[in-house]
Amino acid sequence: MSQAHDCYSPPSPRAASRALTRMELGAFLTPKSEVVWVSASGSVEQALERMKPNGFAAVPILDDEGGYVGTLSTSDLMWFLLDAGSAWQELAQSTALLTVPRRRNGLVVCVDTSVAALIKAAIQQSFLSVVDERGAFIGIVRRRPVIEHCARLAQLDRPWQIGSVGANE
Repeated sequence: MSQAHDCYSPPSPRAASRALTRMELGAFLTPKSEVVWVSASGSVEQALERMKPNGFAAVPILDDEGGYVGTLSTSDLMWFLLDAGSAWQELAQSTALLTVPRRRNGLVVCVDTSVAALIKAAIQQSFLSVVDERGAFIGIVRRRPVIEHCARLAQLDRPWQIGSVGANE
């Protein structure tokens, strides 16, 4: 099946507040059925076709069993295709996706990751891939709902207007 992944754990864990411990990662999860992902067995061209309509900067790569393999970014594809020069379209059709060098793989969190650890991981990237105990991809957690949760904990009335907070305090 899929390869083992080290799930993110924060560098210096601290005791979470009661509000954080009452929540679970599932409250933030976008399920696999709603996530745009690319197949590890596909071509560069197929990945581009999946990514283009949505305009996503990065998507998870899954193997044929649904296991998480890594994260593919548009910059990974851009640098790979720029090196091809004028033959980039032919290269995109004939190149297996997993041969594209990736600058960095996204952080992976396990389904039982604490919300405190999730918040720390979300600081580092825009989405986190979530795997179960077998390493199977089950969805993603986007940064925005995590930030909105933190804003609610900080008792901000309108978390989307964070720039105006503090001006009247």
